[in-house]
Amino acid sequence: MWEWISENSGLVQASMAAVTALVWMVYLHIIVSGLRRQRLTEILIHLGGSRDLSARFLVSNLGFEPIYVLEIMLTVGTADGQRMSSVADRTEIARDQHPTPREATLQGPLKSGDHVEIGSVTDLLDRARSKGFDRIEPQDVREFRVTVAAITAADSSIVAANRDFTMQRQGDELCLCPKSLSARQIRSRRERRQIEADLRRQM
Repeated sequence: MWEWISENSGLVQASMAAVTALVWMVYLHIIVSGLRRQRLTEILIHLGGSRDLSARFLVSNLGFEPIYVLEIMLTVGTADGQRMSSVADRTEIARDQHPTPREATLQGPLKSGDHVEIGSVTDLLDRARSKGFDRIEPQDVREFRVTVAAITAADSSIVAANRDFTMQRQGDELCLCPKSLSARQIRSRRERRQIEADLRRQM
């Protein structure tokens, strides 16, 4: 065996070099994959409290990096079709009641693991009406979508997530029913370009 190795030392060295290179490539792939996972945003949109019109919407940043919330948009579906409006500004609170200018809007930084309450169903509809929606009452709503758009320091392009809900009547009350277990992360270029176009229309 040693004689064969001695006679084929060049082949053995080349094979060892190839194996070493392969091992390093595997390590590099693991490291790069880990870094990519850390840079991925994960925005959670969920409900707190009851499932009636007083339910509070919460937006959480589950990614490893902080995000800056640029916009929160509400898309409402009724018998007449769909309409979209910005709901990031707390228009239901009088200006003189804001302790600081930061309290007047939901736009701003959100650290990893932090969350912000964006209001109830009624609050969101009131904000949409103040931005030009026709008179839409909760009972007119069939379904609606909450979309959160943000940016990160690691990526100059838009990151976003949305979650769909349906409005259902249970007895004398209107109840909110999410269509999915969690928010859908918007990662494709086409969908992110669409979000950017929606943001420009809201300017």
